Amino acid sequence: MDDTKTIVSDPKFQKIGQNPENIIIIQGDSNNLAAEFFTYGLNFKKSAHIITEHLFSSRPDISKLDTYFFSLAYLYRHSLELILKAIGFQYIKEQSERKKFITDTFHNLSEILREVSPFIQDQIKNNKDGYNWLVSLFDDMSLKDKESDSFRYPFGITVITDQDPFSEMPKKYGIKAFFEKQTHIDLIAFVCKMEVAFNILSNYYSNISKIIEDYKKYNPLFLEEGGSYYGQSVVGYSYSRNRFYPYVKAYSESADILHQYTSKKEKTKDSLFIPMCYLYRNGIELAIKEILFEECSLDHQSAVKKIKEKKHSILALWNSIKIEVVRHAGVSDDDAHILNVEKYIQQLHDFDGASDKFRYPTNKDLQMHYKKPKKFDVDNVAGFFGQLSYFLHGVCLMMSAQNEMQADMEAEYRAQMPDEYDYMDY
Repeated sequence: MDDTKTIVSDPKFQKIGQNPENIIIIQGDSNNLAAEFFTYGLNFKKSAHIITEHLFSSRPDISKLDTYFFSLAYLYRHSLELILKAIGFQYIKEQSERKKFITDTFHNLSEILREVSPFIQDQIKNNKDGYNWLVSLFDDMSLKDKESDSFRYPFGITVITDQDPFSEMPKKYGIKAFFEKQTHIDLIAFVCKMEVAFNILSNYYSNISKIIEDYKKYNPLFLEEGGSYYGQSVVGYSYSRNRFYPYVKAYSESADILHQYTSKKEKTKDSLFIPMCYLYRNGIELAIKEILFEECSLDHQSAVKKIKEKKHSILALWNSIKIEVVRHAGVSDDDAHILNVEKYIQQLHDFDGASDKFRYPTNKDLQMHYKKPKKFDVDNVAGFFGQLSYFLHGVCLMMSAQNEMQADMEAEYRAQMPDEYDYMDY
């Protein structure tokens, strides 16, 4: 067992250690929202680039190409959303208008680009074809990922309202996989397109008239199929189970890569910290949802309903699985280890209950998250996330093994039933 990943009795998410090289200070500038969003966008793009370099640094690992695609695609996609909003905030100054801009466009890249296009007419006229390429790319992206969740979760949840208002469950829930069939994505082309799109938008943001023509090398298709064997990601397997596992693995291990990178290159801590934390945080949320959806003894409707209702709340999701975790572990509610885990859960919930502290520089009301200087110890935060992630992975494996054993026993019992009936004397 790796002692560094073991749950401790006194976790402190915001603990500051003695090594000054591990300490960073985050402070947002509420007077320059555009710059804040641009910096976040740049940092998410840098993080995606580092994950890409890791995947292709030596002979690619096929399993990583297939799983890391989800976290990599989200990092790139989110960087584009952030820089588009940064462009908008350069010109939209009134708070009420800024809120309307966010509400009207939400996460839809195609809509955001159209909203900001009147502000960048000079750059557009300078390279009309490049702008049209962006429009086509973002329109295609919006067909597949309009709400920025296709790479964060394995499926979307639909609500079907029952016609009978007196029904015990007036709402029924369905799920729709984001990747319904096996798809061989040209990962190299995807990465290049994301980099080109960001560079064009960066010129828009900086009001630079330089013409970027790299877009001409690529079709404006978001997820283009093809590529070499070691240059593609294969997603969309028809899993009957393990829907969440590829996502948990992608986010948790990608966060580890960023943390390791900051350890080797000290100057990257400031820029990679926020993306690293988001990857870890989403990995934790996915891990709890994996247990809830795949290992708890809930029927399909109840499990999907809980995921839908609890949304991003780590605490609410944990409370949904706690009873079954305790039962499978064979311990009491007040078991010391369980109580220690709940310290992690509570601290993470208290710090980032809405899952936006590591995605955007502001909350939904455009209030700065880090208006005052906030210190973080990068190694301590990574350790905190790693310990909780390791625990949840162990719980999932334990429950899966027990559930499989129980299913085998029940199948064996049912198989023997006809033989027993043969000997019954009526």
